[in-house]
Amino acid sequence: MKFELRAFGNGVFRVRACADGVFTDTLLSRYGLIHEPEAAEISDAAVTDRGLRLTADGDTLTLSGGRRTLTFTLQDGNACRGYTLDQPLEKSERFYGLGDETRDCIQKRGHTADMWIRNVVSYGPIPFLVSSEGWAVFVNTTYRHRFDIGDSDPDRLRVTVSDGHLDLYLFACGSMKSCIAAYTKLTGRPQVLPKFAYGFLYVLNMETDIRSMLWDCRTFRKEGIPCDTVGLEPSWMAQNYDYSVDKKWNPEKFPLPYWKPANISDSSTFFYPLREMSFRFSLWLCMDYDLLLKEERDVGNKVTLRTDLADFTDAEIIDEHLDDDVYMDRITKHGEDWFEHLKKFVDNGAAAFKLDGSNQVSAHPDRLWAGKYLDAEVHNLYPVLYARQMAEGFEDYTGRRSMIYTAAMYAGTPGYAATWAGDTGGGPKSMTSLLNFSMTGHSNSTCDMMVTSVEGIHCGFLMPWAQYNDWAYWRYPWFLRPSLEEAIRFYSNLRSSLFPTLYAAAYAAWETGLPMARPLSLIYEDTDRYDDAMTLYFLGDSLLVGAFEMRFPLPDGLWIDFWTGEEYKGGGVLDYTPPEGRGGALLVKAGAILGRMDPQPAIMERIPETIYLDWYPREGTSGEFTLYEDDGETLAYRSGTTARTRVTGSTKDGVCMLTVSPRDPGGVADEYLSKKLTLRIHTQDKLTVSDASAGSPLSAVYSDGLITVELPFGFGGGSVRAE
Repeated sequence: MKFELRAFGNGVFRVRACADGVFTDTLLSRYGLIHEPEAAEISDAAVTDRGLRLTADGDTLTLSGGRRTLTFTLQDGNACRGYTLDQPLEKSERFYGLGDETRDCIQKRGHTADMWIRNVVSYGPIPFLVSSEGWAVFVNTTYRHRFDIGDSDPDRLRVTVSDGHLDLYLFACGSMKSCIAAYTKLTGRPQVLPKFAYGFLYVLNMETDIRSMLWDCRTFRKEGIPCDTVGLEPSWMAQNYDYSVDKKWNPEKFPLPYWKPANISDSSTFFYPLREMSFRFSLWLCMDYDLLLKEERDVGNKVTLRTDLADFTDAEIIDEHLDDDVYMDRITKHGEDWFEHLKKFVDNGAAAFKLDGSNQVSAHPDRLWAGKYLDAEVHNLYPVLYARQMAEGFEDYTGRRSMIYTAAMYAGTPGYAATWAGDTGGGPKSMTSLLNFSMTGHSNSTCDMMVTSVEGIHCGFLMPWAQYNDWAYWRYPWFLRPSLEEAIRFYSNLRSSLFPTLYAAAYAAWETGLPMARPLSLIYEDTDRYDDAMTLYFLGDSLLVGAFEMRFPLPDGLWIDFWTGEEYKGGGVLDYTPPEGRGGALLVKAGAILGRMDPQPAIMERIPETIYLDWYPREGTSGEFTLYEDDGETLAYRSGTTARTRVTGSTKDGVCMLTVSPRDPGGVADEYLSKKLTLRIHTQDKLTVSDASAGSPLSAVYSDGLITVELPFGFGGGSVRAE
């Protein structure tokens, strides 16, 4: 067996092996979906990194010097046309990750994962497995494969790949969080979506036409239900489920002035009143295009799928029907990239695209992609290429961030698209999908909100992004019973008000790989206490969300009920009863600082004048929050154009101290920055509040459990003392 070992630093290694020593790139590598740093060391026998040592001997790989020594053994095959890799497990070792390949568990020991995209069953398998012992493995393959994690043998991990040579990355980073950070840096960090994407997206019924869409938008505004984006399902197209690049607006439902250009968006169209009401719109897409033609061109491989034209020199009959090649693929237009035909709809105003499962979740057993690749190698990869070509196409054309959301994903997708849990609704299983994605660092995930219960509404609005899909139904808020309509109104306003906190969590995912929705098993990775908590997670740093199951383990420390202000001591199991009109638990970690704003009809309707700092000080606690501000839609944040304001707070011996560091504008124009800061202290104590910097008392408004103080120093920085 011949090996190629590489060390990249920070505990990251790559291993390739093949009996003949001829290494070929996987399609993930070939198409640049893995962002590999320059290797510090390359060898066929041993590489080292900061006390870690990876060696290859015969059929055995050994990684030593970390929290434990890892020994991987090739069990059969020559590692050129598939392989099985075996690794002994520690008794107390637990495993997480692998994405949305099961919704029965988040702790994967004792489970076998079939890594193959399938509708409903497995929308998003991710070949990244992380151990509670502080190491992880990413299998660099797009072929179907299996992870047997102590299932057939309780003491062994077996990875079986159906084809291709051995190619994997090992992470010995010391903790699960560090491994996820390294993996997401390698395969692409979750993007910060445009601001409107973190508001509320409402997918309209299939029977929607111009009048009903505009009236629905008007009704959202009239009823005081914040909503940012409306989505159109397949009926927006002239041909239902149009897979081609010739699609047009449905002339009966969405007529446009026929004498004007197809990319029109002026005041003579329905796009104009949508903008006037601060609505974006999203378009549903289905897909069967040969995306690998573009990928091959992009890597410099000229694909020729056309032979010489027929030669009729000696023909007595010239039959032009036989003058050209015959293609099995009747959809793809050779030489035209997929996104090209969507530009006119972007000109119309389309700000988001919904990538339905049709047909990206379906296998294509007889398909030959780009004239050379079988579906066995392409099937898992296809949704990643789809997401990338959509995202890059939109961004290159507009200079703005894309909001591409897809039902299917694989390694690399988070750098280009958000996801939802497919055609599975918004119950407990969808929450498990969210948490399994989070254990791979995928952040921008949600589900189809279940609006027939307040529990489903609670869950749906408190996910990283919120989507309400009416598709073939008529469950509009104003058609539901009053209690459900009011719940939607309440939670949509709550979500709007929490935008600064949500946006900070989105930035954390982009900068560190720590997802917006954080399973407790990830935050408290040294214990197995939370491995069965599949409907409980942190949203950002300090908000604990519980849905559906109201008996759950409460982490150590003090917790404050967001709804009632009641306090709970952690360390045990909480039997929680939500107050009337609330669908589940929302608890705040004592000492936390949350960023809030006044709810708006749409997140991007205007820049909020005032940012509220909601502080929950309790004796012996501390907290911090960073406010992120930017233009909300361009790509400038990727090069550091972001304003940051750091806020810290602590309470000791009855004295509460909060410090606002001066805002770092980061090159952001003033028009995108809020002007005022207001502190809201959540406490039953009637504290006296003073400006610690100036030594002068501050005027405060006292109400039940809340002290409100406008900070005179604002974003210039200063400190507050309350006692």
